[in-house]
Amino acid sequence: MLSSLSIGEPAHAAAGGGVATTPRARGAFELDSEYYIRDLFGGNKKEGNVLPSKAPEMPPPRSLKGPLISLLLDQEFSSSCIPVLALTQQNPSVTSKSIATSAVDYRNRSARSFAQRAQWDKEDITDQYYFDLSSYALWKTAADALPKYIERDIFVRNVGRLLYDQMQKPSFIANFKQPTKKSLTGSEAAVRQVLMLFQDSNFCKGFKIGNDLSNNNDKNKDEPVFDALDDEDLQSGASIDCLVSLYEPATLGASLQITGEQSRFGPDYVGATLAALWESIGIKSTWEVFFVDPEYRPNPKDYYPNEMLLQFTLTL
Repeated sequence: MLSSLSIGEPAHAAAGGGVATTPRARGAFELDSEYYIRDLFGGNKKEGNVLPSKAPEMPPPRSLKGPLISLLLDQEFSSSCIPVLALTQQNPSVTSKSIATSAVDYRNRSARSFAQRAQWDKEDITDQYYFDLSSYALWKTAADALPKYIERDIFVRNVGRLLYDQMQKPSFIANFKQPTKKSLTGSEAAVRQVLMLFQDSNFCKGFKIGNDLSNNNDKNKDEPVFDALDDEDLQSGASIDCLVSLYEPATLGASLQITGEQSRFGPDYVGATLAALWESIGIKSTWEVFFVDPEYRPNPKDYYPNEMLLQFTLTL
C-alpha cells in the first residue's frame, strides 16, 4: 500500500500586510526526544501512544448508471453478470445458484461493518456503497471456490476478457478505436475510451493515466502516455511501465477490506479489462494494485486512501 505525502504550504503574506506563519513541523531530534522522555516516565506501547484521528466523513454515494453496471454486478448475483458467468465457466462444481446463496450470506454478515464506514442510501446495486458491499461478498465467494493463486489469476483475466468483448459493442462505446497490434501508441485511444466508460458509469469519480495531469473530462487536453520510443523498446524485448489511477472507485472499500484480511484477491474490474485490451493486440501484462492517501497527515496512524493505483508492466 502507498501513502502519498504533500509538502505543507509556506508562510505567506496576510491581507493586512502582516506575515502569517504556518506551524513548524517537528524535526527528527524533537520526535526522538519526545519518544525517549515518554518511554522513561510512562512507557511506550509497541503500537504507539497516539490514537488514530476521527476518520473523515464519507461523501454521499454516487448513483451508478448505464449498461456497464449490470455487467459488473446485479442485485441477485445472477449468471447475467460477468464475474458469476466467469466463475461458473471456470469451476463447473459451482452453480450460479450456489454462488448467489454464498454471496447473499456474505453480504448479510458484512453489511453492518461496511455501513459503519460508508452508509448506502438504498439497498440497490446502483448505490455506490451497496455495490461496494456486494462486490466484497461476490469476491469472497469466488475466493472460496478458487483457493489457488493461479486459479484466481485465470478468473480475473477471464472477467476482463468478457468485459472487453462487451465494451467493443456500439451500445457501450460508440466509435470504438480498435487498438493496433503490438503497439502501445496504437492502444492509447482505446485505453482512454475504456476508462471513460467506467467514469461515465460513475464507477469511479475520475482517472489519470501515466503522468497526465490534465482534466480527463477534457479530451482535447490529454497528454500522450506512450510514444514511438516506447514502441521501439517494446519491440526490442524491454518492458514498459504504465500507471493508471482511479479516484474513488466503487470497489474501494471492498478492496481495502480484503487487503486488510491479508489477501490480494480483490474486485478489480478496470485492471482486468485493460489487461484484456492489451492481450488482444499481443501485449502481455502484469499489474499490482496500491492504495493512495493523497493528503499529508501528521498522525502516522491516519491512513484514509481514496485512490486506487494500478501499476502495469507491459511486454511482448
